Amino acid sequence: MKRSEKLRQIGIGVQLRKLREEAGMTTRSVASSLGLSASTVNRTELGSRVPDRDEMSALCALYGVTGEAKRELIERVGEVGEAAAWLESARVSDIVASLMVLERESVSMTYSAVALVPGLAQTADYARTVLGTHRDETERKVATRLGRQAVLSRPNAPTLTMFIEEGALHRTLGNPRMLREQLEQLLVLQRRNNVSVRVIPFDAVQSPANGGPFVLYELADGSHYVFVEAFMLGVFVTDSSEVAPFVETSRLLEGSALDEAGSNALIRKIAEGLTDD
Repeated sequence: MKRSEKLRQIGIGVQLRKLREEAGMTTRSVASSLGLSASTVNRTELGSRVPDRDEMSALCALYGVTGEAKRELIERVGEVGEAAAWLESARVSDIVASLMVLERESVSMTYSAVALVPGLAQTADYARTVLGTHRDETERKVATRLGRQAVLSRPNAPTLTMFIEEGALHRTLGNPRMLREQLEQLLVLQRRNNVSVRVIPFDAVQSPANGGPFVLYELADGSHYVFVEAFMLGVFVTDSSEVAPFVETSRLLEGSALDEAGSNALIRKIAEGLTDD
């Protein structure tokens, strides 16, 4: 997909979210009204799928959009068509497709990490260890994950803040050398102007573990989206009222984390203590 088409697709999702919120509806109530799943509504608002003309017409009726505004929305989905094919051709899941869209369109991303180093900071060996044992499938997933990291190096790259619980930095996953290389990678990333690695020490009052891991995305229009990940599951949060607690948690983590210098010192100390034995 050309970038201009992708941006139009994102724009449709953003506009639909605003219309839904102006109508006082949640993604669940929209899904129930149209006979869709809540995840389908979420993916539409995230820009990883495009509604067809009939679905857009139904959405307009639900949100009270009529006349010229309705006609323009229906025309827009017709122009974009099946633009999500660029994600399908990459053979990625719906969740990863939505994450890729958010990563490309965000101006800032905030990770709250508990057990593992965030994917956008992982080395190939660390990702390989985390993602599984079936070689062919694992290698494809690793390649996708590493490819997503390129978003941090592009022009006008988003800022990335990672709040990582100290426990994740001690978890060797059975391979101390692999973890040491991963910690060294964090120190390298810390040198980037758009990346901040902040460690939540064991004795911190506010920890990611208190509420679980999540990623908070901020788009250029000031809207926020959240991805909450649990074992084998992932949930997107798009309703503003439900996103607000995650914004507040990010603020609290800022006060609980070590600063960058302190984080670097701790990461370096842990790395130096790792041996291959």
